[in-house]
Amino acid sequence: MEQTVNKNRRTSVAARKPNLRERVYSIIRERIQTGLIRLEDRLVDHDIAQELHVSRMPVREALMQLKNEGVLEGTARGFVLRRFTLAEMNEIFEIRTLLEPSAAASASLHADPRSLAEMKAALEQAESANLRTDLDDFMRSNARFRLIWLAMVPNRELAGAIARYIDHVQVVRLVTMDDQQVRDIILDGMRGLYEAFLSGDTELVRIRMLGHARAAAACYYDAYQKTFESENARRQA
Repeated sequence: MEQTVNKNRRTSVAARKPNLRERVYSIIRERIQTGLIRLEDRLVDHDIAQELHVSRMPVREALMQLKNEGVLEGTARGFVLRRFTLAEMNEIFEIRTLLEPSAAASASLHADPRSLAEMKAALEQAESANLRTDLDDFMRSNARFRLIWLAMVPNRELAGAIARYIDHVQVVRLVTMDDQQVRDIILDGMRGLYEAFLSGDTELVRIRMLGHARAAAACYYDAYQKTFESENARRQA
């Protein structure tokens, strides 16, 4: 009897529809992940509430949640994407290289034909966007590819943690996607990961994911040196 009650309770929680704050949070976070929110953008609760036709309170709560998660930082007027120091980025990428390979390997055990087809479609969209130099579409398809394999990770807490750490380096991602060499590196990583998932070889998935994470880190470090240090120099001048 107790097991039945617990099962029903879990089913009820899983079936619960997200509340207004959660829906606003998901909308803003998706915009961040897909590059619709840029470095120069300020997120103001009043403006977002008007756009989404909701009250300011759930918007404010969603923005504060993103701030508490380290994705945004507050300013005198609204919120902006958080800028990380090089030391903070080192720590984030160290965590990602520890978590992502094993998470991807476990995800590959749950890959099904539909998910693999979705990964292939996202990869092909990224390749097309790269040829057209459509940076926004490239970022959207790259984010879609990532979300597909993350959705297959059985440990949802692990998947959520990885997604948040990936969000943290969005600022650097925004200033690297216009570099053709960086996009080529990202595409090579996506192709390798898709082929590994397709093979069903979990060890190959783990190795490819580790290589992909390290390549991403190298790109972002280079971008940090070129962009954010010069930005700091201008501020101090």
